[in-house]
Amino acid sequence: MFSKIFEHTIEVFVELFSNWEAWLFIALLGLVSSAPVFPSVNILSLVREFILYTWWFWAFFILFPIFRELLLYWRQQLFKASEASPEKYSVLEIQIPREMDKSPKAMAQVFGSLHMLGNSPGSLHEKYLDGEVPLWSSLEIVKFGGEIHLYIRVPKKNRHLVEVAFFSNYPDVEIADVKDYMRNLPASTAELYAREMDLWGTEMKLGREDAYPIKTFSDFESAEKQSDPIAVFLEVLGKLDDEEIACVQIIISPSAKDWAEKWEKILDKLREMKLVDAGEVKVPLPATPGKTEVVTAVERKLTKSAFNTVIRICYLAPVTLMKSGSAFARGGIVGAFNQYASPKLNSFKANSETATKIDKWSWPHVNSDSRLEYRKQRILHNLRNRENPPETFTARILSSFFYDWNLDSKYFELSIDELATVFHPPSSVVLTAPHMRRVESKKAGPPSGLPIFGEEEHLDKFRTEI
Repeated sequence: MFSKIFEHTIEVFVELFSNWEAWLFIALLGLVSSAPVFPSVNILSLVREFILYTWWFWAFFILFPIFRELLLYWRQQLFKASEASPEKYSVLEIQIPREMDKSPKAMAQVFGSLHMLGNSPGSLHEKYLDGEVPLWSSLEIVKFGGEIHLYIRVPKKNRHLVEVAFFSNYPDVEIADVKDYMRNLPASTAELYAREMDLWGTEMKLGREDAYPIKTFSDFESAEKQSDPIAVFLEVLGKLDDEEIACVQIIISPSAKDWAEKWEKILDKLREMKLVDAGEVKVPLPATPGKTEVVTAVERKLTKSAFNTVIRICYLAPVTLMKSGSAFARGGIVGAFNQYASPKLNSFKANSETATKIDKWSWPHVNSDSRLEYRKQRILHNLRNRENPPETFTARILSSFFYDWNLDSKYFELSIDELATVFHPPSSVVLTAPHMRRVESKKAGPPSGLPIFGEEEHLDKFRTEI
């Protein structure tokens, strides 16, 4: 906790000293400190008078950043309460047909369409007064009641556009508007314990900078063999008992169009060629095949649209099953993310700072049980409400508790190809029959040429309305 606060303090000082006003203030302090060297000049009185007449400016300079973040947090909370409330969202279940010949590449096209539906504040008024934030969606792989389900939760105003995006790329899937199953989960740890249940949860993070991609669907396909990475998740979840509940929740919101610009320095550094001595001159050393692959992969990712992403894992089970089931779910689900790892590029790893596990030997070494309870409550609250991490440091502090500082939950940027690799309808190479229900038949429109019964005036009325 204190290391996070220290890191943020350093960032504040770096930003502070990048302003000319800070250096002016330092210059004035230097004049005050030099007063004993020049006793004939009453520098101290001059500075005292200067501060007396300009104190309001320095107070504004110090307090304005704090006020700005407080205002932003307040307005964003009001915006979320009105525009991001559960009543403004639809939970759609993706029902898989018996035959699915589409690869995850089709899902990348769906995410490309979803990215264009994103909103963002376009002016200071929309950002600080309206409190507008990009609305987020949720992708979920869930096991409960003995079956595995695929859900996507989107704003109601975008529901029909999302369905169009799916049907244009997956014409055989069924999209059903269902009740939010999260309302059936305990709202608090007290209710959880009253049901004689317990939970384990954590979040995932990237092992390196966001510019480096994980393995994508093209890496799982070859001329000899085609594999579907979602099969590992289905196998792990399929081994759980009917009383156990497991959820892989992926919160996404569209990144800015220029999201890749901040990673250009990494790409430029990768493109640099080493120079070796060749007599009196230095010549560039050709890049190795491995480095060329890394540069190509990073370039490919930075040319794609991306989503700010949070991956959250949660497992709930009766206390009697928790000891054995928790170890299997924790190791199995987290381990399933290892298949996306690339030694030269990027990988997923568990964010231990958000996990419902407390190490008594780590700081602050005391009140381990209380800190564990707060972590459980936070992961359960974030899961049920599909929470996004706070945007500013002030918002993180205001949403923290003494035993649980909300400083470690962070989003990262995944391209549409990476996101489609992690979440997509299972293809035909995956044996899903034991784990999830298939749609036995698909819907079709009425055949052409059906007779229309009615009088001529009824037909004229119909033609007029058309």
